Amino acid sequence: MLKKPALSFFLCLFCLFFLCMEKVAIGAYNDVRGFKTAARLLNNGMYLEALSIYQEISVYSDKQDNRARALLFMGTTYSLYLDQHDAALEQFDKIIKTYPTSRTASDALFNSGMVLYETGKFKNAYAFFKKYLEKYPYGLRRQSAEVWADSAKSQMSQIRKPEEITALPLYKKDIEDIIIRVLIKNRAEKITIYSEQNISLYNPFSKKMIYQGPGPVTFTKQGEQLIANGQNLDIHMCKVKTDGKTIMIDNRRFRGDFTILADSKSLSIINNIPVEQYLYGVVPKEMPPTWAEEALKAQAVAARTYALYIKDKSADKPYDVESTTTSQVYGGFDSEKKESNLAVDETRGQVITYDGRLIVAYFHSSSGGHTEDSKNVWSADLPYLKGIPDSFSANIPNGEWKFFVSYNDMQNRLNKYGLNIGQIRGLNAAGESRSRRLLRVRVIAKNGTTELKSNNFRIKVGATRLKSTLLKIVPDHDGILFTGKGYGHGVGMSQWGANMMARKGFGYQDILKHYYQSVKIVALSSQ
Repeated sequence: MLKKPALSFFLCLFCLFFLCMEKVAIGAYNDVRGFKTAARLLNNGMYLEALSIYQEISVYSDKQDNRARALLFMGTTYSLYLDQHDAALEQFDKIIKTYPTSRTASDALFNSGMVLYETGKFKNAYAFFKKYLEKYPYGLRRQSAEVWADSAKSQMSQIRKPEEITALPLYKKDIEDIIIRVLIKNRAEKITIYSEQNISLYNPFSKKMIYQGPGPVTFTKQGEQLIANGQNLDIHMCKVKTDGKTIMIDNRRFRGDFTILADSKSLSIINNIPVEQYLYGVVPKEMPPTWAEEALKAQAVAARTYALYIKDKSADKPYDVESTTTSQVYGGFDSEKKESNLAVDETRGQVITYDGRLIVAYFHSSSGGHTEDSKNVWSADLPYLKGIPDSFSANIPNGEWKFFVSYNDMQNRLNKYGLNIGQIRGLNAAGESRSRRLLRVRVIAKNGTTELKSNNFRIKVGATRLKSTLLKIVPDHDGILFTGKGYGHGVGMSQWGANMMARKGFGYQDILKHYYQSVKIVALSSQ
């Protein structure tokens, strides 16, 4: 895979610096909770969801520095995780113009130079670095700005070709050898592993074998040191392999090998597995394996694309994805089914691209008749995630739903997520998209009026019962009756729609190109 550009290193350091700073709870929006939630979402690969939280802070915080910081994080997320450089520059420019005296203004100026440098606009990058040096001659990044300014100046005569900026990451090995690191379990006090054959433990630093023999092997910890069957291994990380086909953890079998990690608080276990085998355990958990073959293939390609996209952004983390709905549900070997394994095999290595890059392949259960623009659900306006009429999802079983929530329950649920809403007196819709989904929800309460993006409101109130934002608000006694259609955020591929399309004779590529706009389906091959 291509090495991450220099920008990533500086922005990662920047993010870590600000995440460690003290945060102050304010007014009607708890910035502490908001920043922590967004950081967790970023760590889990939920980049668009994190953007939405940062946008809330940038609008509702009554602290200027926190509003500016939220914009800075938005710009960082656009550039580092979504490759939307113009959107990143827009956020940085907003800080420079709107909050010129904030603590983040200097970072916005420096990061603008880095984004421009990365995209080959060396003349503009040079101008920004020079401006930084003039405005902040004693800034923390003075020496770095001097280095990048000199580098940009020396490259002004060079023009980077578009394909050099938007190239698909190159995989220099067979698709079967690309490893996905799946977090299976964390915050554990004890982890026990079994196998039908011998288990081998390795020191990942020296590559030396620590133990080989029959299981089970039980891991605990002392401080940050791993203990295996009572023996101190004098390391905080251990590789686990087996001569057998699978390794069992908590009565679940998994292919691949594992990494056991100890920190000061607990143990974690990560499954290292080839991406195609990983998909064997994902597709039947994300889509019923009894569904139409072409729908399963579409799900396999979307899931593969999503996993590889997240992997490409996760080099600085100990794992790529989690095994829960936080990423994609992964059930391991015991969840595999013949039909879904076949769908993975028959689409081997195929991914979805836009302008030569992997897409963020969002999918949801059912659109209710029209998918949604990504910008209306979160903040990022991704060109391949545009809402479209979706008759295939219009009349599915149990497609309509109702949900009543009392004002008291609603108040408790919203405040649980860091808001400071008093006694609720009413709820109003604030705008409607062309898909007829609510854009925002206005909560009228004793402490004032709070306006939230509709999907954020849905998640806070309860996303499994308030199933979508394609809904109507009906005041009812001491609460609200919601009536609606569809299930999920509505962005990208509708799984029910994919199944209906497949049953009507459409192929998996037709399905994917219906739900993701102007994309190509390409096969990753050995380089």
